[in-house]
Amino acid sequence: MLPVTGAARSRSQDNLIERQRRAYRIWAPVYDRLYAGILADAHGKIIELASAESGRVLEIGVGTGLLLPKYSRKCHVTGIDISDEMMARAREKIAAQGLDQVDLRVGNAQCLEFPPNSFDVVILPFVLTLLPDPEAALDECLRVVKPEGTIVIAGKIGDGAGVVGLAERIMAPFVEAIGWSAAFRSQRLLGWIDRQPCVELVDWLSSAPCGLFKVIKLRKSYERSPAPSPLA
Repeated sequence: MLPVTGAARSRSQDNLIERQRRAYRIWAPVYDRLYAGILADAHGKIIELASAESGRVLEIGVGTGLLLPKYSRKCHVTGIDISDEMMARAREKIAAQGLDQVDLRVGNAQCLEFPPNSFDVVILPFVLTLLPDPEAALDECLRVVKPEGTIVIAGKIGDGAGVVGLAERIMAPFVEAIGWSAAFRSQRLLGWIDRQPCVELVDWLSSAPCGLFKVIKLRKSYERSPAPSPLA
């Protein structure tokens, strides 16, 4: 098998992002009706773990802005997304609810256009598992969050075991064809955390429905304390 070159990998990632843009162009008009209820419990846990009463918040994958009304008005929130159609729905929420502290822009999670140590909190709600290079995005989150700042991740992050894991592997080619992912593993995230001497795992929570989603809190700290594995 020939090695995958950097150029080929870049083309593959660009193709995935374009498939995602096409998918969200279709999903944007109905996204809130389909997902607001399903994601409500996880969204509540995200806000709880973020503990952001003030300061600067970066939301990566802001989508239609389901989380935006839940932030404290004392926070300045920057939201980025790859989909203009999804962000158009978010802008409607901002205008309707007077969310003047929110700023939206098109952005790439794997190449954030912000200086180091820019944000008190970085939130990735249901986006990490969809990215072509999740580790690159996590590296960027770590770069732009301030020391002692918080990174909150939410998504379908399983361990690949049992019947659920088998179903995910069977479905992976089909969901990837429309720009989604069904096969991101908790071991992959834990591996990234373990390689970062300044990242502390603070919380790993399950949320409804049926514990399907995980909400994870990390802290950028130069003195990492040991944490038990959520897989134990």
